[in-house]
Amino acid sequence: MRLELKLALIGALSKIVIFFVLLILLQQVIDKQALRHTDRDLIKMKEKTMSIVAKIGIKSFLDIEKDSVYASYNMLKDEYITIDLDTVKGSGKILFTDEARIIENEEFDYRILNYTFDVYNQHYILEIGKNIQLINALNKTMKSISISIILLVLLSTIIFDIGINKYLLHPLNRMIIPKLKTITNPETFVYSELHSSTSDFVYLNNALNELMHKVGAILKNQKKFTADVSHELFTPISIMQSKLENLLTSNNLPEQFVATVMDQQNNLNRMQQIIKALLLIARIENEQFSKNETVVVREVAEEIILNIEDRAEMKNITIENLIDQGDLLPNVNKSLLYILIFNLVSNAIKYNNNGGWIRLYSFVSGNKFCIEVRDNGIGIDNDQITKVFDRFKRADPAFGEGHGLGLSIVSSIIRFHGGSIDVKSEKGEGSVFKVQFPLKNVNTISAV
Repeated sequence: MRLELKLALIGALSKIVIFFVLLILLQQVIDKQALRHTDRDLIKMKEKTMSIVAKIGIKSFLDIEKDSVYASYNMLKDEYITIDLDTVKGSGKILFTDEARIIENEEFDYRILNYTFDVYNQHYILEIGKNIQLINALNKTMKSISISIILLVLLSTIIFDIGINKYLLHPLNRMIIPKLKTITNPETFVYSELHSSTSDFVYLNNALNELMHKVGAILKNQKKFTADVSHELFTPISIMQSKLENLLTSNNLPEQFVATVMDQQNNLNRMQQIIKALLLIARIENEQFSKNETVVVREVAEEIILNIEDRAEMKNITIENLIDQGDLLPNVNKSLLYILIFNLVSNAIKYNNNGGWIRLYSFVSGNKFCIEVRDNGIGIDNDQITKVFDRFKRADPAFGEGHGLGLSIVSSIIRFHGGSIDVKSEKGEGSVFKVQFPLKNVNTISAV
């Protein structure tokens, strides 16, 4: 997951948590504020009522002699007022309660203000009520408005955070990440300066540049050393081979030394093959080959089968070329492609069983041109699959001769072409080597 997206998600999650916390607190606050607002309204109604009583007298509301009760309520029964005689002397205190009242044979829940007072030594109780259902409806409206405002603020802050994160991480996304994608090859690495107000990004960019300079210098020296050493060894080995050949053709060589000289000649031949392989790897890694050819892959495979079928016949192995005639592979080096497929087929013969088979396929997958070499040989242990491309590493030393450089050369050729290789194998069942070449234009792989 990208850092920009992760920061946005963390910010959004934290705000959502805050939203729910505020939602819980807000409901409690609104309930309390609505209750206080209702109580204040009831107190105002009480004061207004008492002002009217003081002005026009209590007898205007009820007849004491008839023991009557004054009651008034609106049409919707949202509010009511009652004044009644009381047996207890008025204390002048206000008491709030939530109780049910029956009005015209209907029961309603009210928030009630009770107030006792005295007029001419007569005790009275004033009761003013407001319908709780009306209060709850007001609460619901206030909560809906508050939630809408909080949601709007939440979405606005999330969008703002995404914009800020995008702005702050712009140097990372536009400069540093593209550099990291080319970090495997110091020669194609972009050694550019980064202009940013974020000092951490500038430091990271400078550190990457410095690191890749050092890595590039080390790799360059290593490649030069390999090429120089291989070249310097090649000449004396050739001279030694020439002298040994002269000894073998000489009539003066005693019979008991012939076998020894031939063994030494074989050792020199093996050493020469290793040096040639190392020189080839060095030339590939130094990019001393062009890759601008368009190759008919089936023709290359047919040439390889023709040159290697003698080895296959010795083990009664069948090689099937199932590559389509029309498959063209652009932007490659034909000689290196030949070596790549040859080494894979040679490897499949070496580690195959008598009477086995090898099959070659090609196909396009997305923007990749794929070549597969399948066999039903001895297979490779899972813990060895990642090591088969290491230099001087062999899957099974017990099978035939070799130097462990064939698949290393394959790996170098694939990297040179910007491709990749995938190996699937099961011990005793066989192996599949799939090579993938990048295609700039998929349409170019079909012959006209």
